[in-house]
Amino acid sequence: MTTSVIQSTFASDSDNIPNAILTINSDGSITCEGSLFGDGQLYPATVESAEQGYGGVNGVIRINNQYRRIKVSNLGIGLDAEKLEIKNGYPREVVYNSFLTNVELKIEKGRFFSFDKTLVDYISLKDLLYEPGSKNYKGYELDSDSEFIINKGSTVDLKYTLHMVEDAGEELEAITASIPIYINVHEFKPIDDGNDYDDSDDYDKRDTTTTIETKSEPETEEKKHWAHDCIITLLNHRIVHGYTSDAISLEDYLNGTIDPVTYVNEIVLPERYITRAETAVLVGRALGLQEEYAESTGYLDPIPYWARGYVIATTRANIFMGYPTGVFKPNNYITREEMIAVLTRAFNITLKDESLELPFKDKDDIGEWAVKYVKAGYESGVIVGYPDNTYRPKNPITRAETFTIICKLLGLHEHAQ
Repeated sequence: MTTSVIQSTFASDSDNIPNAILTINSDGSITCEGSLFGDGQLYPATVESAEQGYGGVNGVIRINNQYRRIKVSNLGIGLDAEKLEIKNGYPREVVYNSFLTNVELKIEKGRFFSFDKTLVDYISLKDLLYEPGSKNYKGYELDSDSEFIINKGSTVDLKYTLHMVEDAGEELEAITASIPIYINVHEFKPIDDGNDYDDSDDYDKRDTTTTIETKSEPETEEKKHWAHDCIITLLNHRIVHGYTSDAISLEDYLNGTIDPVTYVNEIVLPERYITRAETAVLVGRALGLQEEYAESTGYLDPIPYWARGYVIATTRANIFMGYPTGVFKPNNYITREEMIAVLTRAFNITLKDESLELPFKDKDDIGEWAVKYVKAGYESGVIVGYPDNTYRPKNPITRAETFTIICKLLGLHEHAQ
């Protein structure tokens, strides 16, 4: 028997009224009553503030069991990336992964607003994902000390607190997400009634959802991008320059005549996807290669003049190889599998364990030509994949994501990931 409800704002215990009442009826059906979300918003805050309702989202779910003795052994959350409402311009993939990483959940158990047992202690949402019937997303298994039984005719209260970590980035501003909280319960028949313990969970599921919004208020200061420090390091080493602007130049940044945050956000544009030509220039500068010029680049398609020297240099260094048809496709966004191939060749990262098996559930989507590079990148820790255990090899990669990998490979910034 699996049921789901959604988190809600719980401003005060004084009313002694739960936000939601979940009733397991005598016939095994499930009903849910109550307003599950108030006016609260989720935004970066301390744990102490979140628990008081400032920045956090809190609430109480009351489970009223009129069915038969049941056992609760698993809790989880759901988050559908496609249902995220994003109003900040960031790519859906970036917002989804950041939300899973930077939002944590705490669940406490008690009765009638007296909570004496912590079941889930501020665990990130990525470690709590649950999908009915999925072998990969099984929710959070409670340990033997945390599992609990609800007898027929009894009531249990669960208090939940959602907390967003203080250093969460601006990619989590102005979004709306539906987050079901799943309470997975098993029928538990008493030993003395002659029946065996039954832990089947193939009963009905009810899903009552509402929405949670992150705080989106006007701010007087421009916020730092999550990769700001790494980008500043690359700017100072002149590996990154930013896009051409009539009003602002790299020299303006280096001379201190423009705010670094503004330069990063408005000139470097870190959340844009990076093209193959841009990657050639970035890698060429990172390696200290000299631009090379020749009548022919070796490719059949034209290369932009600003990237031509580095495209030739990285090709001659066997970093870029182009496509089998003889073209480079400089304006195409570089894919994740293409990027790891380029970077492993550029930094001489080779696969040591030929028998290595990739853990990604979409590993079969990786091009045959790219498998050895992805394996080498995974073996060396350059790539780790996404929280949902995918690599998404055909997806484009952002400039910021590429910058942080370059920082890590060069050892230029201790916080690069």
